[in-house]
Amino acid sequence: MSKINEIYFKILDAPTLPDFLIGLVSAVLVFAVFKIVANVISSKASFITQKILKIKNENIEKAVVAAISKPINYFITATGIVTAIMLIPFSVETNAVVTAFTTKVYRLAVIVILGMIAVNIVENIQHFSKKFSESENKTLLQFFIKIAKVIVIFLIVAILLKEVGFDVTGLLTSLGLGGVILALAAQDTASNLFAGVVILFDKPFAIGDWISVAGMEGIVEEMSFRSCRIRTFDNALISVPNSKLGGDSVTNWTKMNVRKTRITIGLVYGTKKETLQKICDDIKANLLKYDSIKKDNIMVWFDNFNASSLDVVVQYHTYLTGAADYFALKEEIQYMIMDVVETSGSDFAFNTQTIIVENS
Repeated sequence: MSKINEIYFKILDAPTLPDFLIGLVSAVLVFAVFKIVANVISSKASFITQKILKIKNENIEKAVVAAISKPINYFITATGIVTAIMLIPFSVETNAVVTAFTTKVYRLAVIVILGMIAVNIVENIQHFSKKFSESENKTLLQFFIKIAKVIVIFLIVAILLKEVGFDVTGLLTSLGLGGVILALAAQDTASNLFAGVVILFDKPFAIGDWISVAGMEGIVEEMSFRSCRIRTFDNALISVPNSKLGGDSVTNWTKMNVRKTRITIGLVYGTKKETLQKICDDIKANLLKYDSIKKDNIMVWFDNFNASSLDVVVQYHTYLTGAADYFALKEEIQYMIMDVVETSGSDFAFNTQTIIVENS
């Protein structure tokens, strides 16, 4: 029994069990108070941000609240835990050990919390300026947000390692030597990375654009360090390495101001010259009536004596670049061409072949 008392008094500085329980209950109550305060402040973060920082921009306010809400909750909770531990009646020797350990853990927790705030600010930085609302800027921003997050996390890890006694300088040196080896083994990755940076600065396309490259066509869904993801019109998802995008010609259909259409029709060889001229003139006159067609680029001409038809080419440019509107207009114009040909007295040709057999 005396041995148990010796251990008890060596760890705790409470002469009786009730004294220890009082200290323990006090610690629990203090932690509970801190936790309640943390939850209240976290839930009222938007109100507190308005009153203290006086932010008028709603997007910036949301970004700040998203960046600091949870970290503040964690900070107050961690502070409550440390304060509660200090209220437990440890002996002088034990208290020195507990205080040193608690302080060290608390410092690490504060570093992690500050790192969380930094990462959250980086993730929500697009809300701080209207310039980032453009799709091209968003693409570039998302790319650099990923880089910034990696840098911030690396710095936080380095600070944590230094805090617990690791030789960060030696670690960085070894990483530098290892980096040379990794660079030699990851030349393709480096090529994709630099190609991605060039693409983002050159801005040949952005997320949401309709592009075609290397026989692939679709909508750009995502851009990363290594590749670009394109959703085809068959709903397949293609991952294209950035180095391939940087080396091939990219057609960005979204950037079209006008969209070109070229229709070739074949008329029967019985069509007279005057009729052929009238068909071309009537088609052009009807095209001029469309507000969605660029007037100075309308061309209709007799193009070729084909094997079984007189070919007429109809070419125009339309301001309707979207697929649905474009094909609806093209269909309407083709119906118009059919009406012009039918009312002219001519007809559409089809492949024919005449075989002459001579009697010997």
